[in-house]
Amino acid sequence: MTAARRNMQLLYDVEYGVRRELIVRLVAVFFGAVLLCFYVGNLLPAAWCAGYFLAHALHCRYIVVHREIAQPHHVMIAGLSYLVVVVAFMWLPVHFSMNEAPEKIALGAILMGSTMVYQIRRGDRILWLAWAQIALFGVFLLLTVGSHMDDFDGYFAKLGVLIVVVVALAYTALAMLFTRTSRMTLEETAERLAQDQKMSAIGRLAGGVAHDFNNILTVVQGNLELYHLMTDRAERDAAVEEAQAAAKRAEAVVQQLLVYARKAPTRARVLDANVAVDGIVSLVNTLVPARIEKVHLRHPGRLPVKLDDAQLTTAVLNLVKNSVDAIEGNGSVEIITSEERLTEELATGDGHALPPGRYVSIAVADTGAGIPGDVLPMVAEPFFTTKPPGMGTGLGLSMVAGFVRSAHGGLKIESSDKGTRIAMLFPLVSLQEPVGQTSNAALEGGVPVGE
Repeated sequence: MTAARRNMQLLYDVEYGVRRELIVRLVAVFFGAVLLCFYVGNLLPAAWCAGYFLAHALHCRYIVVHREIAQPHHVMIAGLSYLVVVVAFMWLPVHFSMNEAPEKIALGAILMGSTMVYQIRRGDRILWLAWAQIALFGVFLLLTVGSHMDDFDGYFAKLGVLIVVVVALAYTALAMLFTRTSRMTLEETAERLAQDQKMSAIGRLAGGVAHDFNNILTVVQGNLELYHLMTDRAERDAAVEEAQAAAKRAEAVVQQLLVYARKAPTRARVLDANVAVDGIVSLVNTLVPARIEKVHLRHPGRLPVKLDDAQLTTAVLNLVKNSVDAIEGNGSVEIITSEERLTEELATGDGHALPPGRYVSIAVADTGAGIPGDVLPMVAEPFFTTKPPGMGTGLGLSMVAGFVRSAHGGLKIESSDKGTRIAMLFPLVSLQEPVGQTSNAALEGGVPVGE
């Protein structure tokens, strides 16, 4: 991501990322404007509210349209449009503060103070934007104090007021710049930690690949050597078949690595998740033993998503196989399709985050032993497995995570001693796009299931 795109995304996140706070702020402005209209007896507060909402709408729209293609000049325009938002809000508090009525002065001062506190919380990473906000506050404070300067008697009184204003502005400026520095430090620390985790994952991935391929090559090489030593045709054919089977296992590992790295070829298209899962359930019936009850809970409406149905099949079968392995004796496995609405950012089970919005959930839940809490954050890492040696490669869930991320979604993992529920969350797409049907050929042509 370029610096311009990142700055544009940060401008969006800091102002509109926390929907609950945004809604409370806008509702408070609206009802405050209504009460002020009754109090002052004119429509000036209504014009203030309308102008503030319009400035916000234009600012938000500009960021949303340009954040994926942002260039430095787009960031400049977005920053300037935010300054317009600040002015659109502050002019009424400044107007009240310049009034002679004590109650209006107090109301204006409260609104100005709350705005300054909010700007400190924002901690904009863009330095010129932070200084521009500080300059605006300086202008607003000077206008307010200047309008009342005649009320102070004597040179020292006026000088004292100016000193208080300068100190208040300086403190606000320092607080804003300190918040900005703290935010940047935290982001840099998080980036370094993420990079360290990536390098650690790459090390484990390389070690796991080397170990698996060493075992596979040993089987291939051993059977080929036996082929030359054997004279019986049947024994030689068996040796060749063993070597071919090992080669196919190597192919499956490579395919899973490609999916994990999001390099495997995909045929993403819009389809109904209900229809896709209906087709997968028939394959699940052959995978789940009779001792385990199979339950399919289907969402009553349409769930349009854009993804590769073959990779979806592989992902669901991997999750089901994990659930089957986790159940000792009798139990149940549920496959559930539903719609999920996120009102705030969700930290996913694979170390990423999903923004608020509407998502399609395709979940697999079981009544197994569950995943211990201390290893839960690591289950989506490549080659990490809690199964005994020889029971799995540890690529199954990491492959699922790679597939879900490639579809712009995330994993939601919940586990306890009563069972585990892993949900694949995919963005809900527009119903205006044509929804395809999942073909049997697509279902049968998926990536081989791996653990």
